[in-house]
Amino acid sequence: MNKKQLHILPSQSRLIQGVHLAMLIVITSLVFSNTLDNSYHLDSIHRVGSNTEINKFWPPARFFTDVRTGSSVPQIAEYRPMMPLSHSINNEIAKATGTNKLAGYHVGNIAIHIGSAILIYFLFCLLLGTWGRNTFTHEPAIHYSHQAFAAALIFAVHPIAGAAVNYIAARDLLLMVFFFLASILVYFRMRAKGGSIFGWFFSLLLLTLAILSKQAAITAFGLVFLFEWLLVGVKLWDWRLWWRTFLFAIPTAGYFLLRSLWIVGNNSGDGLRTIKGFTYPLTMLDAHFFYYFRNFVWPFEMRALAKVNMLESILEPSALAGMFFIIATLVIAWLFRKKQPVITFSILAYWLLFSLTSSIFPFGFVVTDYRQYLPLVFLSLSVTMLVFSFDRNVFTKCFLAFLVLYFSLSSHVINKNWKTEESFWGQSVKYGAVALAHNNYGLSIAGKNPDLAEYHYLEALHQNPYHIYANINLGLLYIKRGKKDEGLETLYKVTKLNPDWALAHHWLAYGLNSVGRKEEALQETQHAADLDPRSLDYQYKAGRALQDAGKYAEAVPYFERIIALNPEYKLTGFWLGFALQRNGQSQQAIDMYNRFLRHKPNHVQTHFNLAYGLMKKDDCQAAVNHFKIVLQRRPNYREVHLHLSKCYKVLGDENLTSHHLLKYQSKM
Repeated sequence: MNKKQLHILPSQSRLIQGVHLAMLIVITSLVFSNTLDNSYHLDSIHRVGSNTEINKFWPPARFFTDVRTGSSVPQIAEYRPMMPLSHSINNEIAKATGTNKLAGYHVGNIAIHIGSAILIYFLFCLLLGTWGRNTFTHEPAIHYSHQAFAAALIFAVHPIAGAAVNYIAARDLLLMVFFFLASILVYFRMRAKGGSIFGWFFSLLLLTLAILSKQAAITAFGLVFLFEWLLVGVKLWDWRLWWRTFLFAIPTAGYFLLRSLWIVGNNSGDGLRTIKGFTYPLTMLDAHFFYYFRNFVWPFEMRALAKVNMLESILEPSALAGMFFIIATLVIAWLFRKKQPVITFSILAYWLLFSLTSSIFPFGFVVTDYRQYLPLVFLSLSVTMLVFSFDRNVFTKCFLAFLVLYFSLSSHVINKNWKTEESFWGQSVKYGAVALAHNNYGLSIAGKNPDLAEYHYLEALHQNPYHIYANINLGLLYIKRGKKDEGLETLYKVTKLNPDWALAHHWLAYGLNSVGRKEEALQETQHAADLDPRSLDYQYKAGRALQDAGKYAEAVPYFERIIALNPEYKLTGFWLGFALQRNGQSQQAIDMYNRFLRHKPNHVQTHFNLAYGLMKKDDCQAAVNHFKIVLQRRPNYREVHLHLSKCYKVLGDENLTSHHLLKYQSKM
């Protein structure tokens, strides 16, 4: 091991370091200050917006034992427990402070991102100061802290980072990157100062948290291998290189073991699809240069669910260009391996961290902007170091200042695309997008421009005739526009193609109800609730629909499912009490009303129904107390006086009996 490489970065000026950190926090906060009221998009709707599982924090262990806490739609629920746990913490903070939940999610995302940027700053200071010095020169340590600051700031403000910060459901990615960076920072510092059991334990614990946030962190052992080999200088035949790599592979092995024994059976899918031959890796050659690298340089065409041409031959020009780009970066890494080994390390780290999501593994969506978020860490360092390698002090400062300003302004402008569903999906279809993007754009404009919405639904179905959401939305649009038979036919087709999807039956029920076919709608509403017993919304709608149909006994089980999962959901306790009361189960109704009033003490109708139930059980004194509460909150509730007169008659108070009877009659 080269001892010259292992000297620690000398103590920096606390003032300079403080200025760097303050600027990093302030600039990043300003860049993303216009994101706080940006809407839910994509999976954020199901993982956060409609996910009632995150509305309660306790017990937190359930996020680690129940995959379904991750989404209101079972088909997209994945085992990433740190994400719903963190969103639940957000909700608790919002309840305690009386603040807006949506803004709280965005503030949480920004805070985690800033935390990652700070970790990157310290990581880069360590890398550049300990392993990045040219052994033939003696440049001051502060020079490297400026490089670290520039690289961290580029990462912090770039629109690629904005794709993760704006996307509420990307909390899993943000947490993964934060814990991943913390893990390797602890490890690199431990290797610089000397190993320790605590250092190993803490680093591996942080890596485990990263994997529990998002599984892309499993590549960490590869990064440790590159670090030990390229920077520390451990030889390939040295057993310690392989031992350290092996130790960092333990959390990855643990994840795959957990996956094989439990996750696969509880998780609906892994997001991969079957693509024959070499189509996917060839397409990735094109994507890395013409999509991902272009986004780094010119981010204004970044969009959700971008449509990419699938390549079939290595001889296609775009595949050749992409392959040349990758080879060129590897040649640059090779050329700098002795003079600036950190550049070599950062370039290889970039490709390593990108390999899991953008190589040969055929993910359902071929390209996704936020996949570049973790690799952006080392892309920012590579670019910064390459600019500094020109050794032109004025040019270097001006060029990096320009990059930071350019990326900052770009992010601030691009943030506006996330404002509403219309602006978000409008950006996608403008530059070319897959079927789901056309469906979502159509949905966002259906109210004000149904003709354009229909065009985009049909475009989505042109790309994928079996697209469930496009078929549902087209069917509902047809019904709204008076084409009832055509609309219902489309909705029925969806349920036949997806008989086990509660979502399909839910929207068929909605369509049937809107054309007046109430009995059929009720059956489909019940079917949706039975298919997805964890969906509080479906249970609630089934219970209410059954009550409206006068089927109180049948409504009870649906409300009871909700009570078992979340007793404070909407007015479930009241409606369950009402169903029990109408079904003749008086004592159970009274118990439920009392339970409901513990968290909704001002609900007037519950006090009235409870008082009525108590009166029927001859507990008139208790009934009077609740009737009085009703009158305090709603003085014009005329019927209360009639029942009070009956209660006081039983209690033997003739004056109050006459008083309330006169009150009742005077209001007739």
